[in-house]
Amino acid sequence: MSTSSSAVTKAAEFPAYRSLTAHVVGGLNGVLRVVALLHGRRYAVRGLEVEVREGVVESRVGCTVLLTEAECLLLLQRLRRVPAVVAAEKS
Repeated sequence: MSTSSSAVTKAAEFPAYRSLTAHVVGGLNGVLRVVALLHGRRYAVRGLEVEVREGVVESRVGCTVLLTEAECLLLLQRLRRVPAVVAAEKS
């Protein structure tokens, strides 16, 4: 491993604020499931945006969380396992 790739690998191990978006169904109940996961797992949420509109099938939850790259990938996996989540991605 070269010095530059080693530095990049080590930098990814440090926590940084990362933005994620989850698209959910079920209106406010779906949103609450995502928020419950973030709270229950004690994620350090810096910002939270919720978009729920009447008559629209899909709602959106955006959050900024303090995570390493590995933790970010794990959170995406956890979000995708929530039944109300249609899609989850880095934003």
